[in-house]
Amino acid sequence: MQTGLAKLDLFRFALFHVIRWGLALLLAAGVVATGPLSIGSAVASDPVEPATGVETAAPSDAQIGQQGPFIVFAGRLTEEGGNTHLVLEVDRKPEFNVFFMENPDRFVVELDNGVFRFADEAPMSAKGLVAGLRHGAVSETKARLVLELSKPAAVDSKELEAVKESGFYRLVLDLKPVSAGEFTRNLAEQFSVLGSSGSVVRKGDRVRVPEKRAGVHRVVIDPGHGGIDGGAIGLHGTLEKELTLKVARKVGDSIDALGGYEVHYTRDSDVFISLSERQRIARNLNADLLISVHADSLKQHSVRGATIYTLARRATDSLAAEVADSENLADVVAGLAAPEAQDDVTDILADLTLRETTRFSKHFSSVLLSNLKPHVRLINNPQRAASFKVLKNPEVPGVLLELGYLSNSEDEKMLMDEAWQERLATEIAKAVDIFFKQRGPGR
Repeated sequence: MQTGLAKLDLFRFALFHVIRWGLALLLAAGVVATGPLSIGSAVASDPVEPATGVETAAPSDAQIGQQGPFIVFAGRLTEEGGNTHLVLEVDRKPEFNVFFMENPDRFVVELDNGVFRFADEAPMSAKGLVAGLRHGAVSETKARLVLELSKPAAVDSKELEAVKESGFYRLVLDLKPVSAGEFTRNLAEQFSVLGSSGSVVRKGDRVRVPEKRAGVHRVVIDPGHGGIDGGAIGLHGTLEKELTLKVARKVGDSIDALGGYEVHYTRDSDVFISLSERQRIARNLNADLLISVHADSLKQHSVRGATIYTLARRATDSLAAEVADSENLADVVAGLAAPEAQDDVTDILADLTLRETTRFSKHFSSVLLSNLKPHVRLINNPQRAASFKVLKNPEVPGVLLELGYLSNSEDEKMLMDEAWQERLATEIAKAVDIFFKQRGPGR
């Protein structure tokens, strides 16, 4: 095990902090505006015992004035004797948790009030027991590094040590291969200690629902993906999570401008919101309509154009099934439990409610199609249906709008065009207005 920071890591970290404190001074002077990636403070227990005798280096005056989330600024994966070593370099003593997940098998490092800002991603390339990895925010106060395992594994050793030369911290996690049976037993023991380790901070239960105003309809816009779940990546590098948030805001502004509507968002920054949480937010807000915005990627790169999806127990076609399967795996990407195979809506009363909700959803889909058709390129058979988890809300009508497909270069170029986005937002807002005027004042 190395006992000091590599010279390269020291250089990267020094450069990182020159930029960081420079920005901090600009922020203090009001020159630079804060962005949507700020992380709030959190306090959580740390299950990993630090090395004995470790003392946290005294922060400088500048650090005291700018104490924000701790930063994992470097990391590397190495392989030795069948074991895989994960080394993370941190700018101060971290608060974190580690655990395993199954279906698929994953190892998760979760930070409390911390962020991953690797100066170089190359040393973190998959190897040994790690088949793939991703990192990012999973809530406003938590971030995760999710390692996809090529084989069942267990933690052979773990150590959090202070690096005397710098005052930084190094977290070293050693993974060893185990049998499938041992992995399952370890998961059961872990669950008894940690509970549902895949849970994240819930936003929906904290939503304060304002009283409904007469004649005012409440619309929830759901920008797909976010945080650790980046969604699709375009052929030219467009991130779905950034595109959907940008378009969602334009749609919300266009609906707001009409008057007579309350617009809410399932997320308004680059954070992860689980699929069930998106459902809960719409339900707790007593929403009259949900519009989920996406821009997926398909195996068939020739397919392009907008598609409007509604909920159905069975997909209308193979393409709808492919899109639904992809979108329903959002929670797995973030290191949450695999989606349940059984349909959520089984209660007979809920089923009756769902029938009416489905009718309203299909009506809005038709209105939206009529409005988009003269202005936006559409896929062949643009009205489709599948079992999208985000739409499984018995009381809230909704559609999932695929703006286009980032797997098609022409669609990607079109989706990034500001004029196209404005035109799309205007037509969606008009469709919302027509839908509620046809539906009348009652819910």
